[in-house]
Amino acid sequence: MPNFLTPAQYFKQYGSRPLKRFGQHFLSQPATAQKIVQSAEILACDAVVEIGPGLGALTQFIIEQAEKTHLIELDRVMVEYLSERVPAQTAIYRQDALAFDFKDLSLSLGKRLVVLGNLPYNISSPLVFTLLEAFPAIDRAVFMVQKEVGIRLAAPPGSKDYGVLSVLLGIYAEVSKLFSVGPSQFHPPPKVDSLVLRIDFSPAPPDGDPGFDFVRKLVSKAFQQRRKTLANSLAGVFGLSPEKLKRGFEQAQIDPKRRPETLSPLEFLALARSFLPPGA
Repeated sequence: MPNFLTPAQYFKQYGSRPLKRFGQHFLSQPATAQKIVQSAEILACDAVVEIGPGLGALTQFIIEQAEKTHLIELDRVMVEYLSERVPAQTAIYRQDALAFDFKDLSLSLGKRLVVLGNLPYNISSPLVFTLLEAFPAIDRAVFMVQKEVGIRLAAPPGSKDYGVLSVLLGIYAEVSKLFSVGPSQFHPPPKVDSLVLRIDFSPAPPDGDPGFDFVRKLVSKAFQQRRKTLANSLAGVFGLSPEKLKRGFEQAQIDPKRRPETLSPLEFLALARSFLPPGA
């Protein structure tokens, strides 16, 4: 079985270059790749999914630990390259990770998934939404993302970076910032620093959870105009009358004059519970 090539070796040997439309920046430091994989604490029995494996910087360390790995790669050329280098039991899916059915894979394997990836910057936030929608199927994830995005995902209430994803992750998961990675560790070097995060997802919805879609709609509406008070930004949400909106704030014990960035994830959850229609 051929060895995994470094990015410099690969592009010299094949006379090609990274594809801008896929946002390709290949990690070229094996020690950093190994550190990322170690952060996921993979067991042999884990169901591991890698998103955007590319030239296999992480893959070569994942397959040493997991009995079976699932690779999601959109680039046809990368799929062919990987298929020559990974064990026969490795499953490779040539598709967009945003369209991948993580729930279905978890159900078919009978276990929650461990997800890793050096994420293309252009899909990082949408992909986190995708995983949150499937959160009972995901056990944990270790991602390298653009540093600015990583800071937003882990932002605390009251900070300028706190937003929709910060809140949703605070309700359905726990985010840990692990370490930064500089541009010089990639081929070609990006113009920004990267940050490695670990996300541990809740195994079940919180008590009284109104449902992810309901909570997401509420939080998104609140942050659409984040400088407005909650009373103004949530006016008309879910078709609630001003009277029902007022009662909802009272039930959740939240001052409607507060701004969205001041609410903790659990306060948003309480607000969502109070707005849930009876019998829903």
